[in-house]
Amino acid sequence: MTYARCRLWLGIGGVGSIVLVTLAALLTDIPRSVFSTAHHWSVADFTSLLLFEGLCVSCMLPLDLMGGFVLPCVFGRQSISASNFFRRWSMGVILQASLFLVSGLLIVATGRLGGRFAVTFLILLVACGLLALQRRFAIGMTRGRLIESEAKVTLAMDRTGQWGFKPLRAIVVAHADPGFTGGVVGLPYFESVVLPGSWIDQLSPDQLSVAIARRLEAVSSGSRTRAIVLAIVWISSGFSIASHLPGAGVTSIAELVTTCLGFTMWTFIGILVLPTLSRQASYAIDRNVIERGVPKELLMAMLKSLDRLQDDEPSRPTIVETIFHPVPSIENRSISSVSGSPIAWHSARIMLFLSWSCMGLLARAVHCNVGRPELWVMLPTD
Repeated sequence: MTYARCRLWLGIGGVGSIVLVTLAALLTDIPRSVFSTAHHWSVADFTSLLLFEGLCVSCMLPLDLMGGFVLPCVFGRQSISASNFFRRWSMGVILQASLFLVSGLLIVATGRLGGRFAVTFLILLVACGLLALQRRFAIGMTRGRLIESEAKVTLAMDRTGQWGFKPLRAIVVAHADPGFTGGVVGLPYFESVVLPGSWIDQLSPDQLSVAIARRLEAVSSGSRTRAIVLAIVWISSGFSIASHLPGAGVTSIAELVTTCLGFTMWTFIGILVLPTLSRQASYAIDRNVIERGVPKELLMAMLKSLDRLQDDEPSRPTIVETIFHPVPSIENRSISSVSGSPIAWHSARIMLFLSWSCMGLLARAVHCNVGRPELWVMLPTD
């Protein structure tokens, strides 16, 4: 039982438990008997929403403790004391709970003024705000310093120009979790590439160039933009559908909680469906950078190095990868012959982050980020 496989089972158990509890709460109409049903403002709205968030945090605590402290220590993946873990965890929970509280109050306020259609528009605006502020949130979660002038990154970005890529602003972030991968942040046409500080020392200059090139390809091909559009459409339509369930709505806290429970079921479907699109995009981006002149041997060496820095799982059973992994294994990438354009890069995990705008309960319960606050805002990517 490897570290990666233990995390997988933890994620399966955590997500499965949340889905079952959510389904039971929907079938028994618990929200109406526990939370405020008033359709006008009162102190009970605020206290009910705090109660809901407190229950969510309490239910997630055992999963967070196992995923963020126990498993990394048992498998020697990260040396962290209990006090350090709870300090980072508390900071992450406070940030997410605060955003959930603001989103919940905004949804109810907008629902009382303009109904479900206005709430759908609000979710679009909040999701765009999350994308615009993702870099700041990520730095806050990692408590890392921002390194803007790194000579090795500048040289790597210059090398990507030799392969025909248009450069983007590169930001290096210091971090503690070895699974932090950075990614691409910002709204479309205002993107920046975020690189983990550990990569600067652990990757060769050529490997760093390839890692950056893949992210530039995700942007220049439009794959990341399509993923953002898909993620926003997925969460906004899912929340709208969930708001029509029995007892659901957007004008009381009880209705909001019921809607959030229904939205959790919709998010679960996304977790099962969207990884296929993410893997397809990864394969296509690999092929495209090779066609631009990146040697395949150099690409595979870079991917193997990154895999070792994360969960170190170069191969997986086909059924496991199909259902649970939006990032394909090294073994499959070495033999892939996927054709076509990259459809929606990183769409599955962008959807999870943007689900914060709808108080998504599964956003930090999946195997890759459960218990790891540094990966709640920027989920691992390739």
